[in-house]
Amino acid sequence: MNIRQKLLTIIEQLLDDKLTTLLKLALFLKNGQESVQPMLASQAYQDWLSAENDIYDELFAD
Repeated sequence: MNIRQKLLTIIEQLLDDKLTTLLKLALFLKNGQESVQPMLASQAYQDWLSAENDIYDELFAD
């Protein structure tokens, strides 16, 4: 499976709030912004790091 197909498969499984974050990242990359520093300060990245998005709570819940 090529990269484009893998991404499409993942995108089909994402909820709308996650798609919003992915869209912001995709637009960031499309605009040729290669540096990760502005991305690290972006609201989308901060949302991704938030406690609400912590997968470990779900993985290790009893």
